[in-house]
Amino acid sequence: MPDIGVTTAGRIRRSLARRQKTRLNQLLILASLVVAGGLCAWVTEFNFPKLVAGFPAIYKLLNRMLPPDAEILYSLGKPTIETLQMALLGTTIPIFFALPLALLSAVNTAPSRATSVAIRVVLNALRTIPELLWALLLVSAVGLGTFPGVIALILHTTGGLGKFYYEAIEAVDPRSVEAIRATGAGRLKVIWFGIIPSCLPILMSSTLAYWDYNNRAATILGLVGAGGIGLALTHAIQAFNYPAAITCLIVIIVILTVIDRISAVLRARVI
Repeated sequence: MPDIGVTTAGRIRRSLARRQKTRLNQLLILASLVVAGGLCAWVTEFNFPKLVAGFPAIYKLLNRMLPPDAEILYSLGKPTIETLQMALLGTTIPIFFALPLALLSAVNTAPSRATSVAIRVVLNALRTIPELLWALLLVSAVGLGTFPGVIALILHTTGGLGKFYYEAIEAVDPRSVEAIRATGAGRLKVIWFGIIPSCLPILMSSTLAYWDYNNRAATILGLVGAGGIGLALTHAIQAFNYPAAITCLIVIIVILTVIDRISAVLRARVI
């Protein structure tokens, strides 16, 4: 019969050894991050004293911005609505592309591994290129306006949602899928009645999160001429009309705060 005291002491020693090893690993990771951060600051020429020295210039710029120009609020109504419409279209339309592509790329629904790899390459390409760069390319191709902005959001969002979707599909419990398959259901019925319902809350939550993100992205697409309130902000800055610029920024902050709250409420109900 083993000595209980000896066994307990051995467990305690092993537990302490594991804790020490974990603590050592944490310290090594922290030290690595500090060293990496220092190297990045050196390479990028980050200079905090230079930033502090620029505070007077920043203060002067803020003084030139204030007070905001309330007279332009009425003229910001149309570009604000355009921005919201761009974000909505840029989120809803990609759903119809992202979901089929996700089903073709998820390992548990793809017809073959080659198909999965090929579709993932496409999704990665779409989401790797920032929507601002997409908009810049499309403005050069089709001209100024909200249309290139919407297409830019659609392309980028299709890649992003596709990734979130196939990860959610792959995380589905195989037992629920097998239960549907045991009834003799075909491939499409297994996907429709087994996989989609199981991951639907995650799909909806991811979509709402991207809608929230696209409202922010849509505000900056105007910097390259893709319409919306970002274009009004760009015109104000180019004309050195800083009171109008700060008014645009205030409107953007208010709108995005409201959108963030709506998105949070909807996600809470979905999850």
